[in-house]
Amino acid sequence: MVMHNNLTGSLEDYLEAILKILGTSSVARVRDIADELHVSPASVTPAMKRLAELGLVRYSKRNYIGLTGSGREIAMRTAARHSLLARFLTDVLGSDAEQADTDACAMEHHISEDSMERLAALLEFLYACPELEKLMKTGFARCFDEGENGSRCSKIVCPFLFEGRNDLADLVSLASLEPGHTGMIVRIAGDRALRKSLINKGFIHGTEVLLLRRGTESLPYAVKVAGHELDLPKDAVSAVLLNPRSINDET
Repeated sequence: MVMHNNLTGSLEDYLEAILKILGTSSVARVRDIADELHVSPASVTPAMKRLAELGLVRYSKRNYIGLTGSGREIAMRTAARHSLLARFLTDVLGSDAEQADTDACAMEHHISEDSMERLAALLEFLYACPELEKLMKTGFARCFDEGENGSRCSKIVCPFLFEGRNDLADLVSLASLEPGHTGMIVRIAGDRALRKSLINKGFIHGTEVLLLRRGTESLPYAVKVAGHELDLPKDAVSAVLLNPRSINDET
């Protein structure tokens, strides 16, 4: 993971904006970035110069702007944190979507990788329990209220807490898909280092992932997640577990 001690939250927002623009367009320009972040074009230019000095963007006056490898890595990490935090605030805490987006933007720059991995694991657990998933759709935040609603929530029993329940054995590894097929991410397996790496790349519960190419001994797997194409080794692709009912042929 590339770290820059002098990289502020504002500069991370610029990298995230460039990544988002490049997900739907072949190029990113100063005006595009200004529109995305609702700032003036004049404020974008010094930020691009600073990011270029840090080796995170390719930029020169009047030219298109692109991300370097390190810049793309940081941008994807920031975008993944934003998505995960916004999901937690809306689905679990019941926050308004607009407010959750604002809060996630503020929080994404300060939360540690360790806490992000634990938060991702919590969401995976909650969605794996049918009763909890049902409650989240109708207002999970009510469980924090006193009175009848709160007491009702305390009676929920998650079947995955009991021995003998092995529904997760039916999950399908991304590595087993045929090229051109998509699936919905349910869980990330592997050790914590691998999980953190995949979460930083956007592999979180509920995200659609596409297998573009199978890997070989000398060639990595090619996948597309959150609108971005990545090359990954077999152990990483094998750790991405999908809902078998969500698998489709995109072609």
